[in-house]
Amino acid sequence: MDFSQVYEDNYDRIYKYVYSILLNREETEDVVSNTFMAAYAAYGSYDPSRASHATWLMRIAHNEAINLLRSAEHSKRAEMPEYYEAPDNSDDSVRAFEDREQIMYLYSKLSAGEREFLNMRYAIQMKDAEVAEMMGLPVKTVNKRYQRLLAKCRDILEKR
Repeated sequence: MDFSQVYEDNYDRIYKYVYSILLNREETEDVVSNTFMAAYAAYGSYDPSRASHATWLMRIAHNEAINLLRSAEHSKRAEMPEYYEAPDNSDDSVRAFEDREQIMYLYSKLSAGEREFLNMRYAIQMKDAEVAEMMGLPVKTVNKRYQRLLAKCRDILEKR
């Protein structure tokens, strides 16, 4: 497959994934750019029998984002993920706004790793098998982590 097609097929997913870790648009854009440049440089050695394009790119993006987090001091700021739309004034929109406020509250209480893990399933809609492959974990372990994280989120919201 041509690399331009790999880029087109995966850009949004990689962007959302990196954003779920960094919660900063400018840093996300830099990391996504670095990810695709690194992938392009290494595309000749990409082995489809080892991982899908998405998993391979996610791993590169993960490493780039974590390196950034380790190299710079990051305050625990939480921006609203840009893939959630702004509400209008209808009853449904008021409810959606309240839901977004809860999401923001949760984001402020979770670590970057927990936000990343939660967003892989709900924002990026990765399957447990994809997450397991990317993280090098058994699928049952991934499922158990989701269960624990969702319980933590419920506790956080109940104490609010």
